[in-house]
Amino acid sequence: MMLMKFESSFALCLAILFAATASRPAFSQEAANAKAPFTLTITGNLKPGDSLHFDFANASQIVRTAGAMVVIAVRKADISDHEITKITRFGNAVGCEFDVRDGSGDPVRQIQPKNEGGSFVMHVGKESMLQPGESDVSSVRLDESFDLSQPGTYTIQAWAHAWDDPKSPIVRSNTLTLIIEPADASAPQ
Repeated sequence: MMLMKFESSFALCLAILFAATASRPAFSQEAANAKAPFTLTITGNLKPGDSLHFDFANASQIVRTAGAMVVIAVRKADISDHEITKITRFGNAVGCEFDVRDGSGDPVRQIQPKNEGGSFVMHVGKESMLQPGESDVSSVRLDESFDLSQPGTYTIQAWAHAWDDPKSPIVRSNTLTLIIEPADASAPQ
């Protein structure tokens, strides 16, 4: 009799322990921020006097005219003590996703890319890896994936999973403010 009570109590404790641990996420956001192997930084500004390189020191705001291209550069920096992949399986051609919001904080409508085939970049071999301390810069046209046709203020943030696992925590970039001015805003009056 005593053995049966012990067995049932033991089974109940195991069930409670299993339920408590099963409901917890495998990764916590705090752990991702503290142990993420990389950082993401975005900008849309070119270095002054240099039309070929992006200015990551000036990565808080960009201004474009309605209908103009909105090119965003993403820098992924390996801050770990081991090599990591440049682009994970869970992301677009630049290895991350984008959260684009309008001035009210609502998600901006995604549109079908004008380029029928879409863009896809495949990295293989050693070139696909970042060594500790290295970074990689890729760029993407957001105006081809998001409806940025209306004048206004938008916010853009890149994100990617911390590890090559869709359940892993998310690493987020800085937030970039995009101001779209009316097409005739620069015309003399």
